[in-house]
Amino acid sequence: MIVVTGANGFLGSYLVGTLINKGYDVLALKRKESSLNEFNQIIVNYFNFKSDELNQVKWKDVDLLDVFELENAFKNAEMVFHCAAKVSFSKKDKKDLMISNYECTKNVVNTCLRLNVKKLIHVSSTAAIGRDNLGKIITENNQWEENDNNTAYADSKHLAELEVWRGIEEGLNAVIINPSIILGYGNWEKGSSNLFKKTWHGFSFYTKGSNAFVGVHDVAKIMVELANSSIQSERFLIISENLTYQTLFKHIAQYFKTKAPHLEIKSSYLKWISILLPIYNLFKKDSTLTLETIKTSVNQFEYSNEKIKNAIKFEFEPVEQVIKNACVLYSKHEINK
Repeated sequence: MIVVTGANGFLGSYLVGTLINKGYDVLALKRKESSLNEFNQIIVNYFNFKSDELNQVKWKDVDLLDVFELENAFKNAEMVFHCAAKVSFSKKDKKDLMISNYECTKNVVNTCLRLNVKKLIHVSSTAAIGRDNLGKIITENNQWEENDNNTAYADSKHLAELEVWRGIEEGLNAVIINPSIILGYGNWEKGSSNLFKKTWHGFSFYTKGSNAFVGVHDVAKIMVELANSSIQSERFLIISENLTYQTLFKHIAQYFKTKAPHLEIKSSYLKWISILLPIYNLFKKDSTLTLETIKTSVNQFEYSNEKIKNAIKFEFEPVEQVIKNACVLYSKHEINK
């Protein structure tokens, strides 16, 4: 039995779809209060599955903080894919991030050890990779540095990774993946998918900062390949391309046939933004902008994907193609609702 935590989330949904395609039986875990809406949206609109093709998936509501529930869910697991996590760049969510990302991962690792699970694939983030050599290409060998520029999300994912490494030292067969910003078709009300909605509605601002991006289905496929490989006790950056945010938004606007963002946010504006942003967010209730996300977006980060490409000979789908495919599905299923 394959167990997937956070199976109804963006990445989890693509992972479950990929596992179904390969004929696996899946125990899909989710929080009791969470919805299957995004999962159903992706499974139907992207994978084109029908309801009678989902017999391989069994759903179970599990609180990852409850070790008894977790042990019951993992008791027949051969492999565990730990996708469940909270993503937020708001300081007010620091406590929740530590609970969801650090405490829950600690429980997952301990349960895998107790039950002798054959392999754990843990989803981390490039946020947990040290950026000690800013201006140079970031690799898996970068060392984490404690500093005021680290977001609460980055801290929580770093601590979660340390729990996995601790598990490895205690005999756990595990692999860590560090995806970059994940793009694709999903619920465009949240997460990275919200970039598509913002661009469709004429989002005006961009930065000349850069980051790494990857298609969500590529991440899912890599996870399955790593699970079936002999690779263990490793971490892998999972990125397709390094792009500026300006280029990213231009690609999205191109395939939506809308106006690309045209007002540049420069790093010199950050002082004023820190003053004005709380006022903006007070009136813009649905805003997802935080000072942390803006600070990150004006920096230039470049990541290497050589390690994963060499390990499993993987060829990434170009980011522009990922965006094009996503825009087609958003145009068909979201825009004209």
